[in-house]
Amino acid sequence: MQPIEIAPTIVAKRCLLPVVFLLFAAAILLQADLVSRKYGQFVRSEDCPWCEGIALRDDAAFIPVRADFLKLLAPADLHFLSNVLWVRATYYFGSHALTDRQYPYLFHLLDLITDLSPLWDHPYYFGAVVLPFEADAAEDGLYLIEKGLVYHPDNWQLWFFKGFCLWKSGGDMVSAAEDLHRASLLPGAPVYLAALSATFATQAGQKELALRFLEEARNNIHDPMHQKLLADKIEELLKGE
Repeated sequence: MQPIEIAPTIVAKRCLLPVVFLLFAAAILLQADLVSRKYGQFVRSEDCPWCEGIALRDDAAFIPVRADFLKLLAPADLHFLSNVLWVRATYYFGSHALTDRQYPYLFHLLDLITDLSPLWDHPYYFGAVVLPFEADAAEDGLYLIEKGLVYHPDNWQLWFFKGFCLWKSGGDMVSAAEDLHRASLLPGAPVYLAALSATFATQAGQKELALRFLEEARNNIHDPMHQKLLADKIEELLKGE
């Protein structure tokens, strides 16, 4: 009876599996530590009855550090991974909104999601509203909006959110007016944005800029009623000079 020969490739695969598992586990632990170091420490709130037992590491343990790592795991279905992370992000936001209202990982999650699915617009909208006004992270919100505009340059909502964020968080009325005006010229934008951009420019002491915005908006609109509204706004500004 001849001895059974085992192919070297089978032996190699059996030896490789435990190594891969250990490397994967080590990567998870390492990335949890890296994310914790990057985004600070969890601070418990005295007014938060649900915060008992919550640890920042619990949040970090399942958040990948880079999109590159995820692409190696599932190169064929990045949209599925972005959806999984979206569920994680919404759960993370909701759990902290009801507890300590601290969101140190939210931007990181949204950045990963938009790396994996850059054409998906909802994460940009979510970050544009939540990061500046709930997480007190206006710079992160503006970064995410700018990132979205790279892939959606004709999206009036993103231009609107950018202008609103610049006005509300930074008080930059002129830049906000310019972004709102740009939003007003894009397909699907509501007419009130043209008047709003002119109002911002006027309040910033830029009446000539406001008049230019209104003229451009009126030339861009074909509805007679809307043209009449903008014409009345122009006349109102001219009378106020």
